[in-house]
Amino acid sequence: MNCPNLKELFGDRYKVEVEESYHAETGNKLLVQVDPWLLLIPCLNGHICPWGENLLAACTSSRGTVAKRLVAAGCEVVMEADDGINATFPIEAFDEIAEIMRPRKRRRLSPEHFRKLQEGSQPHRFCGSQSPQNDLERPISASVDVRHHHGGFRALEIAEVDSGLPGRVNC
Repeated sequence: MNCPNLKELFGDRYKVEVEESYHAETGNKLLVQVDPWLLLIPCLNGHICPWGENLLAACTSSRGTVAKRLVAAGCEVVMEADDGINATFPIEAFDEIAEIMRPRKRRRLSPEHFRKLQEGSQPHRFCGSQSPQNDLERPISASVDVRHHHGGFRALEIAEVDSGLPGRVNC
């Protein structure tokens, strides 16, 4: 059975996340190759996830108006509990169900805003071909008071700056 891939279908408009059990099952913090069955679209009123071939499910986080609107829109209730319902619907009805579930939209930067952000960060970028500035080449030494978690103090001695990479400190 082919699972609808939410990232491919709706990833350009809405946030697509991995189900919370993904990291516990795989022990992987990186999302290299994710099974489409573990993807979901977080919504204001719950989430939308794959249910079967050409079927999606709207899982509500409460009962009441949202659940009634889903049933009125033609969704089939497959699970019902005190804290919400799970209702299935065909992929073709996604836009209608999205109005009810209110999925989280992907943030988009306008090209003009993106250009301004790039220009603003230009003086702060480090390029490996540039030589480090004079202030970063010389070794430094300092003593810093750090509050210990039991309320006492302990001193942290900073020895020198590694001249190979500006900003890296050997402790």
